[in-house]
Amino acid sequence: MTSLKLGEIALIGKGAKVAPLTCDGGILKWTPGPLQILFQPKAFNDPAATRVSVCFKSTPQIEEYIEELEAWILKEVVSNPQQYLGQALSEAQVRERFTSAIKTSEKGYRHLRAKMNLAGKGQVKCWDENKRPRQPPDDWTMCDVQPCLHIKGLWVMSKDFGLLIEMADALVSESSQLCPF
Repeated sequence: MTSLKLGEIALIGKGAKVAPLTCDGGILKWTPGPLQILFQPKAFNDPAATRVSVCFKSTPQIEEYIEELEAWILKEVVSNPQQYLGQALSEAQVRERFTSAIKTSEKGYRHLRAKMNLAGKGQVKCWDENKRPRQPPDDWTMCDVQPCLHIKGLWVMSKDFGLLIEMADALVSESSQLCPF
């Protein structure tokens, strides 16, 4: 994590702020391997949204990587909360406001939450098994997906903050549905 750098915080709209994260001067890209998408990607209370949340089933490797990255982010924010959160806060107050990218559902599923653009600028690019462009699947939960995730930075909204992770590319393999009878 020594080559990471957190940039200046900037307002991006509707009260949201972002501090870009770079690795060796470029985007931090992470390809964690084939993952299962637990729920059809969607936005909260907006079925027509083109920027949606996507939830990947967690693995020990994912949790180890994210925990290490979040520990680094927390260290940076704790060292200068005024710069990133706009006010002087204790370490305990900073930690209280932090939102992890690893979530646990009401049913106990652990997952990694990221964002995905379905249209417009930054639209997720989908690829088939032969690494040729393809259309996004109708049902993401019925596919094997190998995402290329961009760890874009730190998001700040109201009093909360956390990692901004976006799926930029996806190698998609349609799962065949076998009749259970």
